[in-house]
Amino acid sequence: MNIQQLRYFCAVMRTGTFSGAAREEGVSVQAVSKALAAFEEELGQQVFLRKSKGAIPTTFGKQLHEYAEVALGAFDQVSAFAEEQRSRSSEARDTLSILLAVPSFNNHHAVCLGLERFLSRQLNMDVSFGLCFGAEAIPRLLAHELDVLITVGEYENPLCDTVMIGTLPTGVFVSCDHPLAVKDVVTKDDLAPYPVCYAVGLDDFNKTIINHYFDAGLASKPVYVHAQEDFDAAIVQDNAYAVGVGMPNFSSLPNGKMLNLAPGESLTVPVLGVTARDYKSERYRAFERFMHKEFSRLMSTFTLGA
Repeated sequence: MNIQQLRYFCAVMRTGTFSGAAREEGVSVQAVSKALAAFEEELGQQVFLRKSKGAIPTTFGKQLHEYAEVALGAFDQVSAFAEEQRSRSSEARDTLSILLAVPSFNNHHAVCLGLERFLSRQLNMDVSFGLCFGAEAIPRLLAHELDVLITVGEYENPLCDTVMIGTLPTGVFVSCDHPLAVKDVVTKDDLAPYPVCYAVGLDDFNKTIINHYFDAGLASKPVYVHAQEDFDAAIVQDNAYAVGVGMPNFSSLPNGKMLNLAPGESLTVPVLGVTARDYKSERYRAFERFMHKEFSRLMSTFTLGA
């Protein structure tokens, strides 16, 4: 038995007919009849006698009705309580919650703290800023526990809205011992003999920078990394490299070097704000307006915050 069957049952008791219950519940007569037939089959007894002029409750149906009304009332109270608490939780929160879907990078704690302070001053509100795997943030978005997820590269989800808030340059990050570290500018042909790190849980979540370069013809073999130790091993043992935002402070390598792509081969990648389709907090709307005006200045804070 389910709550909808109880609703139809009580609606027939109130209206006296299946058609009256259908009108009250906004469904077809067939839907009510089918649900109550399954209800009676599960109970093993009839709750109504079907007559040409209506539905007459059986003795069992009358007795059951008392308990059904109590059960419906309790269910509605639980639903109302849960909705009220969710609403209070969403509105009472006075902190703008932001997560950024990128790999961990050198000094990211300091950069995130700098961004929190910068945005707090500019928006006149408390701000929480952190890194995450993109898939981890989506349930929080849909539960209205997170104001916005920022992705570097496109993301599509029918339950989410996206807005472009800017673009970022890209760069190549190598260890200081990498054969290409003697260069400042490289081409895709220079990179082709070396493997490139592909972060599982991030690069397979949205169209990140590496995916943009693969689409543009990058021929390097991907090395799939699941954790920082995998990344470190690939960089040290396999002369792998990483592509990322073209700012040195985004390097995953404490002692690495950022190389630029040659003119004509360097890409800029969109930065998106991702929100739940059914929820846009006022905190987020203020953030979006600010980002559209001040994105370049915000990016300078990434450099200054490290």
